[in-house]
Amino acid sequence: NIASVGDAVIDFDSHPLADSDVFLITGKTGSGKSTILDAICLALYSSTPRLKNTSMQGDVADGDKSIKINDPRQLMRRNTGEAYVELTFVGNNGIPYKSRWSVARAHNRVSGNLQAKKWVLTDLQTGYVLSKDEEIREEIAKATGTFKLTLEEIKKRELHPAS
Repeated sequence: NIASVGDAVIDFDSHPLADSDVFLITGKTGSGKSTILDAICLALYSSTPRLKNTSMQGDVADGDKSIKINDPRQLMRRNTGEAYVELTFVGNNGIPYKSRWSVARAHNRVSGNLQAKKWVLTDLQTGYVLSKDEEIREEIAKATGTFKLTLEEIKKRELHPAS
C-alpha cells in the first residue's frame, strides 16, 4: 500500500532478475517504477529522494493535525489504514538483514489519524532487532560497506525522472 502499488513482491533472487547482471525498470507513467525505488529507500533510509528533494512546500491536513508535504508517511496509499515495505538483503559484510518500514492510521482505520512511522532492522543470523533510527542508520552504513550507499547517491545514480 505504498503510492501507486497496492500489494507486490519483487524477488531479485528469482528468474528473470537473478539471471541478469543489469536490469531496467520500465513502464508507463504512474505504473509504479519510482515507487519500487521509494520502497527500497524507505526500507534502507526511512526516506526517499523524491520527497527529500521536492520543491513542494507546506502542510497537509490530517484530521486535527497537519503533516509536511514531504513527510514519507504521505506515500501510504490513499484510502488505506496501513502500509509497509520490507527489504531482505545480504550486506557487504555478509550478514543477512530484513528491514521493515511501516506506517498506519489510528486503529488501522482509513479515517484514523496518521501515526508515527515504525522502522526496524533485523539481523537474520542472530535475530537481533534494532528499532532506533540512529542505530539502524549505523548498521545500514556497516552493511553497505565500501559502497557507502547514501540516499543522495541513489538519487544521483539510480533515479532518473520520466520524460
